[in-house]
Order: sequence, then C-alpha cells, then structure tokens
Amino acid sequence: MTILVTGLLVSCKVGPDYKRPDLQMPETWAQAEAPNETEGTPNWDQWWHCFEDPILNELIAEADANNRSLMIAVARIDQYRAQYGIASSDLYPDVKALAGYSRSRVSDTDFDQSGYSVGGPFNNWGLGLDASWELDLFGRIARAIEAATAEWEGIIEDWRGVMVSLRADVASSYINIRTLQGRWEVVQATLNSSRILLKLTRDMEDVGTNSLLEVYQAETQYYQFEAQLPRIESQLAQEIGNLAVLLGRTQQGLAEQLDGGRGIPIPPGEIAIGIPADLIRRRPDLRAAERTLAAATARIGQAEAALYPSIRLTGSFAFTASNFNDIWNWSSRTYSAGPGVSWDFFNGGRLKAAVEEAEAITQQALLDYEQKALVALAEVETALAGFVLSARERDILKMGTVAGRKAVELATMQYSAGTLDFLTVLTAQQALLTLEDERVQASGLAAETLVEVYRALGGGWTPGEVPLNEEDAEAAEADALAAHGKESE
Repeated sequence: MTILVTGLLVSCKVGPDYKRPDLQMPETWAQAEAPNETEGTPNWDQWWHCFEDPILNELIAEADANNRSLMIAVARIDQYRAQYGIASSDLYPDVKALAGYSRSRVSDTDFDQSGYSVGGPFNNWGLGLDASWELDLFGRIARAIEAATAEWEGIIEDWRGVMVSLRADVASSYINIRTLQGRWEVVQATLNSSRILLKLTRDMEDVGTNSLLEVYQAETQYYQFEAQLPRIESQLAQEIGNLAVLLGRTQQGLAEQLDGGRGIPIPPGEIAIGIPADLIRRRPDLRAAERTLAAATARIGQAEAALYPSIRLTGSFAFTASNFNDIWNWSSRTYSAGPGVSWDFFNGGRLKAAVEEAEAITQQALLDYEQKALVALAEVETALAGFVLSARERDILKMGTVAGRKAVELATMQYSAGTLDFLTVLTAQQALLTLEDERVQASGLAAETLVEVYRALGGGWTPGEVPLNEEDAEAAEADALAAHGKESE
C-alpha cells in the first residue's frame, strides 16, 4: 500500500519541480594573484590549526561544547525535524479510538424523536474506531513534505553557519587578546627606556649639564606613556569578557589561561583559497538560501493543489449498547465507510491569489540566493585583499621599528654627550613607540584577516556532520561506554 501511495504522489504532483539554479561564478579570484595565495585545496574543516597554537585549539573545542548560540541552533534543528514529522504524517490514515458513556431521558410529550421510547432514562455505551485518509491525488501533502524537508535541511545549514561564525569569532577574539597583550608589552618596554632617559636627565641636571625643563619634559613623556596602560588593560578585560561569552562560561580562570606569553598567532606564508565555485558548496548561508528557494518552490505546488478537488476516505466501526454487558455482542456493532469529495471551486479568487503569492515568494527567494552569492564573492575578495595588504604593512613596520630603535639609541648617546638637543630624543622615543604599537597591531591584523578569509570561504565545518538529537546522542554515548567496557576487559 505504501509503495502504491508513493507512486501516486510522485506521478500526480502539481506545481513546478525544483531545479537547483546554476549560478554564474567567476573562474578565478580577482585577488588571487598574490604570491602567498594559491588555488589549491584549502584546509576547510579545521583551518585554525594553521596557526599551530594549542591554546586556540582548546578554546575552539570548548566553544563547540558550551556555546549557547550553537545550542539554540541545535534546538531549532529539533524543532524543524518535528515539523517535518508533522507534514509527513498526513501520508497515513488518521485513526482515533473512541469510547463514551451517556445517560439521557426523552420527554414524555415529545413524540417526534424516532428511535427512542417515551420516558427513560436510558444508558448508552460506546467503544470503537474512527478513521480518515486523504488521497493526495494532486500532491498537496507531497509538496508540503518537500517544503518541510528543505526547511529542515536549511536549518541544518544555519547551524553550520553559527558554527563557522563561532569558530571565527573565537579565533578573532583570541588574536585580539594576544594583540592587546603585545601592545601592553610594547608600552612596558618603552616605559623602561623612558625611565632610563628620565634618570639620565636628572643626573645631568644635578651636574649642571642640562636644565630642569628637560627633566620635566622627560617626566611628562614618561607619564604619557604610562597612561596608555590602563586603556589597554580596559580593552583587554572587555575582550576577555567577550571570549568568555563565546566559550559559554564565566571569566573565572580565563585570564590566567591566556597569560602564557605565546604572542600573536603567526599566519602561514602561503594559503590555499580554492576557486569561487567552492563557495556554493561551502558557504552555509548560500546552502541555506538554496534550501529556502527549494522550500518556496514546493509551496507553489502545495498552493496549486488547493485549486483541485480533495478526496478523503472516512470510516468508523464501533460497538454501542444500552447495557454495558451487551457492548461486546456482535449484534451491537455499528459501522460506516465511504469516500467524500470537497472542492472549493468558488472562493472569490482567494486560492489563485495564494498561488500567486507563493510564486512571488519563490522569486524573492531566488533573488535572495543570487544576492547572497554576490555578497559572498565580495566578502572573499575583500578578505583576500586585506590579508595581502596587512601582511605587507606588517613587514614594512618591522623594518621601520628596526630603524626606530637605532634612532633612539643614537639620539640618547648623542644627547648624553651634549651634541644633540633633548627634544630630538623625545621625538625619536615617541616615534619608536608609535611604530612598535602599529607593528603589533599590524601583526594581529594579518592573523585576523586570515580568519576572515576562512570565514568568508565558509570554512569551519565537516561535510556530513549533523548534530544528534537527544535520543541519538544518548544511544551514541551508550555505545561509546559499551565499547570502552569491552576495551577494559
């Protein structure tokens, strides 16, 4: 019977059959001509391993296990899985068990109620089954199942999108923390240098080789440098708080965990970026938009099916009796069965308008899919350009800081020898702090733009991976425990 019904559903569905749109994607990236970017196969699934930072690996694993947004996305999958179950249940007969008892009395003066004797009261016991089954001749149920399936699959892609963003956000937050720690260390090193210069000016003022004004100028700059520490520490505390939220935990112990002095993660010298066509199969938002389009297309057929007659088979079988002891007698049986046809053929154009509405929604879904593809291409191109340019900026500033350190060293030596004015020394020291701070920020930006490259490429999830519902998770845990027990034996 199920095979017969399935055959009817496949052969009689009205409405358009869905075909995946063929998006026109460029063959190569416009920004892929840089020497550190190739079109090889990227390390999509666990791209953060390219930084070779075990702490970052631990943080991402912790976020996967505890992040609340990811848990919400899993719960939404369970919700849409249940909606699919509701839609698919219409394929089968709806059978209800009925049982009832009533006690009634008929008026002595009312002789128009046939089938009743005058007076009473009377008992009535009843027990039976009531069934109905809609024949899906025009595919209303089949199209609803198609739509529910596509929506369910789209929610799975949303979960993957949350996972991609979560892992990228954790990496970005971690890089920001390391960058702020690096900036703090730069200010501390500059303070040490400024403290030495301040002592030198005081010693020189004691012997009368410079003025008290230069001492005050050195003190002023020293406090200017020191005043930057609270600002950086405030930003660091805020970023640690952001990371704690991503990890789904409190900040207790997190600062100590991150106080390892590992430095800013270093991106690899060369990365593989694939080809633009990879976006269609990798970007969860594109995959979700395509599933939304598939669901909207199926809704057209569902709306069109309402234009045609609906046939429903109904039947009931029950035992009824006035005395409970007689209810199981075969002579107490009652039944009815037969088909029913309903056709809403005059409705003021409401059903036709519903079809037009579904078609408009589908057109919007198609345009949204195409728009998301254009946005995805632009995001990748922007991220690739940012990665190349930030690496170039980092390398330039590295050379600048080397020259800046030499300038401070020479200026200090010449000032102590009395051949250079003090203002030049202060200027050189301030310029070096600026260069060092910008170098650290550029190093952090080079790492962060690589994170954005992989975010834009849709990296960070494993094909075929789907979250388990509660029942499947418990079964998997039981299997794991059983396997562990066998190993122990």
